[in-house]
Amino acid sequence: MAKTKFAVLVGASACLASSVQAAEMTVTAAGLDQHNGELLELGYADPRVEGDFEVLDLALVENGTATVSADIEDPFVAEVRLIDEGPSVRAVVEPGARLRLELDESNGNLEFHGGTYNELIFPATAAMPSESEVDERLKDIYLGHGDPTVRVLALQAAWLDGDDDEQNATFAELGSVLGDHRAIDLMTALRDHRREQIARTMKYFSALTLEGEEVRLQDVLKQNEYTLVEFWASWCGPCIAEIPYLKAAYAKFRDRGFEILSVNLDEDRAAWETASAEKYDIPWLNVCDGEAFDSTIAKLYRVKGIPANYLITSDGKRVARHLRGESLEKKLAELLPL
Repeated sequence: MAKTKFAVLVGASACLASSVQAAEMTVTAAGLDQHNGELLELGYADPRVEGDFEVLDLALVENGTATVSADIEDPFVAEVRLIDEGPSVRAVVEPGARLRLELDESNGNLEFHGGTYNELIFPATAAMPSESEVDERLKDIYLGHGDPTVRVLALQAAWLDGDDDEQNATFAELGSVLGDHRAIDLMTALRDHRREQIARTMKYFSALTLEGEEVRLQDVLKQNEYTLVEFWASWCGPCIAEIPYLKAAYAKFRDRGFEILSVNLDEDRAAWETASAEKYDIPWLNVCDGEAFDSTIAKLYRVKGIPANYLITSDGKRVARHLRGESLEKKLAELLPL
């Protein structure tokens, strides 16, 4: 397939002078010939609105171009996307700045040009960085950069995919400095929504073990300092590869208040039973409802792929996710020292 460039120009022109210093931010997209007749959308994640996404503006793509605009006061991480599962781009929108984005639709790689904040938060790369590389770069910025605005933008970018204790501490620090900054407001809404979701999950999460005993997540959490909710299946090679690491962590930390609650996503009970009891001798709590990815539990956690796991405190707060290999044991060593 031939390469197609999705180019986005983000600009801003000053509005009437005021103490607020608001500006009209415009997004002009070009190179969208394959998307004529579709809608270009500018907005941001916000669980307080219907659909969890606040739309700032919409425009119809005609002759490969479209323009959307919005008045903004503070820089924050927003999203430009084509509706109906088209390309999606995260970018810092800010008053008085100009940014050019290029998305190669053949491979999904994104390149940014211009804009002080975007060059720091979303730098152009020759190849798409891994998720861990992105996480580490953002972490370096929100922990170590000298400008609190740069730090809060990096934190918001990371926050969109989840938050942990370290990020919450940084959030509290920056909140005391920046006050009612737009990024702080959006992160507060996401944090509160996640806590509500966890509470809802605790209320409804229950399933049966191989022996037919009901296990309720809220009971497991109360009995332990930290619980790893872990999703797996007998047919999943990467899941099986994680079992030795899980066993090592379980043996080392179970007496310090650590428990594992595995949620199996096999459709076939026999496959689950053989893998659990005969092949891998799983010693921790292990449940299944036989509905695979249609499982109520998988839907509550929005699990789309496995292995996946979430480390949760006794009061229902998620402190980490997707801990693979030795990273689980390292995290537990921080949380449950000798």
